[in-house]
Amino acid sequence: MKFMGSRRSRVIGACVLAALAAGAVFTVIQRRGPAPTEALAAADSTGVPDSSRAQAGPEGKKGKKNGKEKKEEPPVPVEVATAAARDIPSYFNATGSLEAKSQVALIAKAGGQVVRLAVEEGAFVDRGQVLLELDHREEALLVEQTRVKADNAQRELERIQGLVEKGLGSDKDFEANKEAAKVAQLEHELAQVKLENTIVRAPFSGQITVRHVELGQTVNVGTELLELADVSPLEVKLYLPEKVVSRLKIGQPVELRSDVAPDTPLEGGVTRIAPSVDPATSTVKVTLEVTNPGDAARVGSFVRARITTDVVEQAVAVPKKALVPEAGVTYLFLAEADTVRKVPVTTGYSDDDFIEITGGLDLGQRVVTVGQGGLRPGSKIKDLHPDPAAGDGSRAEGAADGEPVAELGN
Repeated sequence: MKFMGSRRSRVIGACVLAALAAGAVFTVIQRRGPAPTEALAAADSTGVPDSSRAQAGPEGKKGKKNGKEKKEEPPVPVEVATAAARDIPSYFNATGSLEAKSQVALIAKAGGQVVRLAVEEGAFVDRGQVLLELDHREEALLVEQTRVKADNAQRELERIQGLVEKGLGSDKDFEANKEAAKVAQLEHELAQVKLENTIVRAPFSGQITVRHVELGQTVNVGTELLELADVSPLEVKLYLPEKVVSRLKIGQPVELRSDVAPDTPLEGGVTRIAPSVDPATSTVKVTLEVTNPGDAARVGSFVRARITTDVVEQAVAVPKKALVPEAGVTYLFLAEADTVRKVPVTTGYSDDDFIEITGGLDLGQRVVTVGQGGLRPGSKIKDLHPDPAAGDGSRAEGAADGEPVAELGN
């Protein structure tokens, strides 16, 4: 029985050892990976033949983006101008108000009722023209009364003088009548002055700017009746920095524009320059004269003056709209054949339409003036208004001779 049990133990132990060996082999196979045929099948999961993969290589998707072919961008429609030599002025801008050369308020010198208004506001009058009359019937009668007295005194003086010459009169009587005639004449002249004070006349030619009284109104001595202004020419007083004034001269033309009619320039010029500087503001008073205001300017109108202080002759200039400001730097897009190049430039003086380029651009170079928003360095362009005489490829691409070119935005 012992023998039988020992043998059975050896058999069981052998089975256990065989099972352990089989498990170890399985573990080794799992660590080494799948069989060669399985690995090859996994590598060929794309289904693309070996020859196709060999031809495509690592750049098999060249010319595609997200499964679509990449198309070449069309040229950007632009307008181009050529840098040319121009005289570019430097301006100093100032503001002021139009003033009359002479402006006065006409005051009543006599009291009475307004019986005649000969003019209205806005009327142009000549020197000496009657503007207004007060009731002067009493003054007119006094003038006639004193005239009669003066005439009688003069005739009496002439009679006494004749008697003295014949030796029938005394020198004392002659002197007394002479004095009486003189007093009568002065009374007559005084009456005429009082009559004249009731009739208001224009002291100079000008325009009635304000009427303070109405017909039938009773006024007293000192009442303001009318305001008269000499509006030809008008004047503008500006207070300018001393440095600017040093570049001005008498007679220099100045362009003026009123806010009421900004599209109608006024003809003006420098007429007076104050000899002293205001210590409080460090400015100098400069008086401008508006020689032909017309209907575009009135007394008190606000105007803007543009004074030329310097001129750069034959400067390299381009249209102002060609500039592309970006992050504190000014750029231009240079048109070279059918592409563009972005270059930084420095600028100088400018007028309404053109600006001086002091660096970064030469005469004759072409710059983009319209359409810069769609450009970047190297962009293809199409000039909408090419110059046939340029001969440098600036003609619009795709346009045959005599064929119209599409406008921007069409």
